Amino acid sequence: MDFEFIKKEKNEIEFVITKEDSSFFDLVINIASQKREVEFASLKREDNLEDKFYVYLKTKDTPAKDALLTCINEAEENLKNIISNLEKTLPNNK
Repeated sequence: MDFEFIKKEKNEIEFVITKEDSSFFDLVINIASQKREVEFASLKREDNLEDKFYVYLKTKDTPAKDALLTCINEAEENLKNIISNLEKTLPNNK
């Protein structure tokens, strides 16, 4: 995964990610969109055939970096819970 910041300000972050699937960041943006302190969050692609996408986050008062890290941690926890529930539910074929 290649990661490059386009904008780093107190209440605004924008970065581009290449050579990575956007699924995890779709979840992060979904979580961010539900946060009271987040004014705007988006993920955009210029071309669906390229493995490149942009993430943008703007907050009201909370530093954008803090809000982004919180949302990433929540997304990670959600995925861990899904894995844990699947492991409990699926038959053990060892």
